[in-house]
Parts: sequence; C-alpha cells; structure tokens
Amino acid sequence: MQSFSNQLANLPTTGVITSAGEHSSIAELIKQAQEIRLQYPQLCQHSIAISYTNLNEFIAALIAFDGWCSAIYVCPPDVSISDEELIKWPLDNAIAVIDSTEEPPKSTASDVTQTTWYLATSGTTGEPKWFSHSFLSLTANTKYSHRLQTLCWALLYQPFRFAGLQVVLQALLSGADLVDVVDYEPLVQMAFLKHGGVTAVSATPSLWRQLLMTGQLSELTLSHITLGGEIADQSLLDKLQRLFPKAKLRHIYASTEAGVGFVVTDGLAGFPAKWLDDCSLSVALKVSDKQHLLIKPSHHLCQTLAQQTDAQGYVDTLDTVKIIDDRVFFLGRSTGTINVGGNKVHPEKVEQVLLQCADISQVKVYAKKSALLGELVVADVTIDGPSIREETNQQEVKQQLLKLCKNQLQRFEIPTKINIVNNISYDPSGKLNRKQHD
Repeated sequence: MQSFSNQLANLPTTGVITSAGEHSSIAELIKQAQEIRLQYPQLCQHSIAISYTNLNEFIAALIAFDGWCSAIYVCPPDVSISDEELIKWPLDNAIAVIDSTEEPPKSTASDVTQTTWYLATSGTTGEPKWFSHSFLSLTANTKYSHRLQTLCWALLYQPFRFAGLQVVLQALLSGADLVDVVDYEPLVQMAFLKHGGVTAVSATPSLWRQLLMTGQLSELTLSHITLGGEIADQSLLDKLQRLFPKAKLRHIYASTEAGVGFVVTDGLAGFPAKWLDDCSLSVALKVSDKQHLLIKPSHHLCQTLAQQTDAQGYVDTLDTVKIIDDRVFFLGRSTGTINVGGNKVHPEKVEQVLLQCADISQVKVYAKKSALLGELVVADVTIDGPSIREETNQQEVKQQLLKLCKNQLQRFEIPTKINIVNNISYDPSGKLNRKQHD
C-alpha cells in the first residue's frame, strides 16, 4: 500500500513551492510533515478535517496525514463540518481536542493506514456533498519523468478543490516547481507567471480566456497546456495551439465525484467516438438513451454515487453529448438547461457558436425569466480591440453573432438579447458564474 509520504520518499524532492511570497522546497514540507507526526502522535488513525490556511501548511498536512490518519476531509474556507468525531486542523489546542489519557496507537515508519480522502463539491447552495477518494484514485493520471521534473507549474485552481489538488499532486510527485497565483487578478497573475518562469499551466477555458485578454500570454514559454472543468471549444484550442505550437496541448474530462476520466491530446474538441466501449482504456465510456455520457473508472467509486450508477458500474455524468461522424461532442450539463417554452437549451452549446466570432474573447449565456415562455436565452460577450468598443462597430459585431446563431442554432436557442460587457464573472472554481437574471 502506497501513501503520499512513502511515494515522495522515493521521488525527487528538489521542487520549490512559491505561495504568497514564501518559498518552500518539497524536502522542507516533508520535514514539516514528519514534525507534525512526532509532535501530535495522538492524531494517528483519527479522522482529520483540514481547514485551508495557506498552500505550504496545507501540503505539509496532507503529507503528514495520508497513510497515517483514517480519513482526511479537505475543507474549503467557507465549509465547516459539525461532526464532533472529526479533529479540526490546524489545532487550537491538541489537549483540548484529544483525550490526553488516551494512549496513542503504536505505529512505525513502515506502517501505512488506508486513508480515505473526502473532497467537497464546489456548489454554492445548500450543504456541500462529500465524495471519497483514495491516494491511488487521486494520482491515477499523475505522470513521472525526468522532463516533468524540470517544469514549473502554475496553480490557478483552488488547491482544496479536485482540479487544484490534481495540479499540486502532479507538481509534488514529479519534483517540479509550483507557483500559486490563485488569489490574484489576471494581470497580476501574468506578472507572477513571468517572474516565476512558469512552463506548465492547467486552467478552465474561462481562466484561459482571462489570461488571453491580458495580451501577455505569448510572453510565457509554455511546454504543457491543460484545460479542464468546462467544455474545451475548438476556437480556444486553436488559439492556444497557434500561440504555443510546440506545447503539449490536452483537455481533461474529470469530476470531483468520479475523479479523472480521460485525457484528449489530439487538439480537437470532444473525443474520438471509437473510445466508446473501448476496453483498452483506463476508463470505460458509453452513451445512454438520454444522450448522457456514462463513465466507469477503474478505481472504486464513492458510495454517494450509488444513485447515479447502473448495474454494470457506469456512472451517469449528467453531461449531454452528441455524436457527429467519428467524434463525441459535449453539449452541456443536463441539469443546467434553459427552458424556452418547453424546449431545452444548453447554454454551453450557444457559447461555443458565439465564440467562433474572431472579435469575441469571452461569452456567458444564461436564462432570463419570461412571463410568456418561462425563460429566455441571453448572452453577455466581451470584445477584443478598443476600436470595436465604438457603438457602430458593436452593432456590426452583434449582427455577426446573430448570423452565426441563425446558421447553426434552432430558433429557440438564439439569444433574444446580446449584451456587450467589459468583464464576465466566474466562480471560485474558475468556471462561468451562470446565475439566472430577472
């Protein structure tokens, strides 16, 4: 059985983590983890809830507790757990939370506990759902090589979310450097990325568009480009490929619930239809009668997913897809459609059409309430170039957008209004924030 600390012990530890102006080597973080175990032996085999404070302390805690504690709950700052059996980390007072008369479990360096990791969904309404993972499932797609050790990764995702944890684990386990820029605006992020010599970036398509809008992305020397969390449209993939023709470009399909599904590396939107029912893949894929993508990972799935899992072990991702020729394309979440007079509209599908316009840098499609039809489709767009900001040119852009929509969308899918805005907001996970407007 392999744990985080044991894995790191057999790998290069030369990488440096840079966060909030502080620099810590992986070797230093391993030492901090060892000190935690020595200082608090009572924590062994307990369940721990880690509240995020800063990146270096967070990583040291993960290294210390995996393979040593029975469970790790990775808690976003705005999530609290009422379970009295859980020990909260960082500790206010170790004696206060653990019975000092309790004899710590005896353990040796060779003992490894099967630790269950619990990650919270990024939903903003109601109580968060927790999904379990193991260290093995979290690192199923982690790569190791001497070349990867030379990379410098940028962290644009929150590290306590699934996507951010993937970047952190990849950097740590390959001995690469990592620069944390999560809490900064795009221009400041670019300054840190350039100063840190970042060569590998993983981000949502929305975050990639934010970086492109700075006009400075081409100043980086990127060898690894990863997109995830949202649909990777062809126009964005083409832009990134033109900017960095020698870079490895890939988009990942993954979720907090099921973990990493698959990786597409051919530079095209969607994924090959031949992957459906292909037994040679690390995951099994098929499409349901509802046109939902079903996925069957090789690792054990969380019990929370039981209602979404069929008799063969396939999980309904709730993502709607469409097969065109030899390609499977994502249309959007089945739970996020806009209801226009009984017709379902995927906002992501409309966005992909609007993004084909060369003058458009970002798009957000959302629902607006309608007394007559229930909901209407509305689009916010940002435009490139100061000259286009003039009223006459804006009207021309809107006409181009409507022409694209009429050629590729059904009538009920076409936005009833297109707003040209300066900025488009996204949520803390780096995805578009599609709240319904009255």
